[in-house]
Amino acid sequence: MRFRAELEPLSPYNPPRASQEAAAERGTGGLVKLTSNELSFGPLPEAEAALAEALPRANRYPDRYAAALREAVAAANPGSDVANVLVGNGSSEVLQNLLMLVERPGEVLFPWPTFTLYPSIAATLGLRARRVPLTEEHRVKPEALLSAVTGETRAVILCNPNNPTGTHLTLEEVSAFADALPEDVLLILDEAYQEFVADPAYHGSHALALERPNVAVARTFSKAHGLAGFRVGYGLASREIADYAERVRFPFSVNLAAQVAATASMQAREKIRARAEFVIRERERVERAFREAGLNYVHSQGNFVLVETSPALFERAGVLVREGDPLGYPGWSRVTIGNTQENDLVIGALG
Repeated sequence: MRFRAELEPLSPYNPPRASQEAAAERGTGGLVKLTSNELSFGPLPEAEAALAEALPRANRYPDRYAAALREAVAAANPGSDVANVLVGNGSSEVLQNLLMLVERPGEVLFPWPTFTLYPSIAATLGLRARRVPLTEEHRVKPEALLSAVTGETRAVILCNPNNPTGTHLTLEEVSAFADALPEDVLLILDEAYQEFVADPAYHGSHALALERPNVAVARTFSKAHGLAGFRVGYGLASREIADYAERVRFPFSVNLAAQVAATASMQAREKIRARAEFVIRERERVERAFREAGLNYVHSQGNFVLVETSPALFERAGVLVREGDPLGYPGWSRVTIGNTQENDLVIGALG
């Protein structure tokens, strides 16, 4: 068999020390897992109740359209309706489905370093990946991205806040970038960490996606909602983009458990907001500890902090963090913000 040449450089997603992470997830091995930007809390009680109610229906296929989930997402984003909502098996599928809509051949632009799966998604869809370096302050520079756009550019992905740096662009900056982008280039705003942004100048991008014919937002239930294990995400876009994205979505990609848990969680938005506010307070506490220890770190608007020190420092205190090497930051660590006790271990590792 002959394989596609563009797949040769790819490798399966396999985080370093995967076996240790699995042991930490099971509560064995004596380590706390702060590697994957997950929430340290489980699903909301409302989500657990919805799951228990849905269990007897597990013999049936889920709602192909995920109508209740779409309605909950639309209700949470003023100005939108169900025709503006995309759903997927995690926000990664939403991103993939959006990129399936653009013409080929062509290229996808994104800042770098950023979410490491973007190059793989582009390659599997037959699109070239082009990386535009971050600034020395670890920030996205919109002018540099615009300068990199060519006649071959089909889409631009902005992870905002950016992973692994946690830096962000304001709504005004994103809007100005969208204004300057050619109308035939799709702008995808990956907002997996949007609930953790403390800057009030950030929020409101869903309205931008509804107003523009070439802007889409992708979000997830894996972070603030604590539903990473169910793999469910959503997006917001014009009716036309949402319609085409639904045409390419694999049937039943959002399973019954994911649908009912995400719907219940979205309807309990005040509780999700309270969780996010806790993470923000704990993030400030961890950053303050890094600062007092004299460590170089990047001020974050996500549920993680990128700090210039070896993961071994934290592992000696019983904490697994993500190595910076595969993220484009050799010699650094990305530390997920956990619960109070887990963050105490992180701070205690500083001596």
